[in-house]
Amino acid sequence: MPILDTLSDVSSTGSDSDTVQPPVADHPQKVLLDLKKCVHRRRKRHRAKSNPLGDPALLKYWNRRYELFERFDQGVQLDKESWFGVTPESIAWYQASAIAGCDLVVDVFCGVGGNTIQFAQKCGVVVGIENNHSRMLLLQQNAKIYGVVHKVMLVCGDAPIVLRALRREPLTKVTYQPMGEQNDLTSHAPETEETNPNSSLCCIRDRSIFDFVFMSPPWGGPGYTGVVLPPGSGSWNTRKRRQWFQSAEEAVEPTKNLEEIPLLSATLQAACHLCWRILVYLPRNTSIGQVIQLGWPSTVCHCYLCSQQREVTIEEYVVRGRRIAIGVHVEAQ
Repeated sequence: MPILDTLSDVSSTGSDSDTVQPPVADHPQKVLLDLKKCVHRRRKRHRAKSNPLGDPALLKYWNRRYELFERFDQGVQLDKESWFGVTPESIAWYQASAIAGCDLVVDVFCGVGGNTIQFAQKCGVVVGIENNHSRMLLLQQNAKIYGVVHKVMLVCGDAPIVLRALRREPLTKVTYQPMGEQNDLTSHAPETEETNPNSSLCCIRDRSIFDFVFMSPPWGGPGYTGVVLPPGSGSWNTRKRRQWFQSAEEAVEPTKNLEEIPLLSATLQAACHLCWRILVYLPRNTSIGQVIQLGWPSTVCHCYLCSQQREVTIEEYVVRGRRIAIGVHVEAQ
């Protein structure tokens, strides 16, 4: 039979002023240590000790899978190359938000849809270009998860060839007239480069049906950097980089040569015929000198579009303190 203790709350003096003290833990430091362990386990809940992908080089990308796609658990599919080639969702969202409201966007090297999905959420229609048919099927599956599959048009083929097929007609030009003689402008028939290439002409910038072109060419795999840098070494802050270089001696991050990226030059040249606004997604250690050269007039094509100097703007993308990549805006002045 259980025993009921009815005297536990009775004080020795019988006074109502006495209060019962709460029990004190025997080992408060042990309780605090257990709480710290719980918090630590909670922060590491997405990290896996075993590699479900089977490739040790992809383990760090698996641990960052929710940075790549926030809806990863809903059935997002990636192939081996897409793990290190897809744009993190936060960066893709920022890039799409900058051009929100555009009617028609072209995503070159669209892959499994990291940027295509975000562009489709912010813009009207997205034309995705990819030369791997199986990867395009993965993009369709991922677009269904985000509910934008009806706003994506996919084209399978090499990027320069497809972009040249989408290029617009030659620009219309008219004879230049001084300010006082602009009334005679309507009496002259429009001319093109083909009809009179030697005449003194000024270009009328016609509106392209494409509002924006984004391209993320393949960089060459996860080992493109060559050197693992300590935190803060990739900062563009002059003081931080100077301090790191003084202490790093010869351990300097190698510069990525843009000439080693296949199809970049040909794709950019074809995109210049298609749209006035282009964004190129490049590695963080790209040579700044080569980036500036992306806006120089072309030495291969001598048409009006390729012979113009374009404005180049560089922005960097940081995810949780890590500088991931840079974006190069190439736009007509």
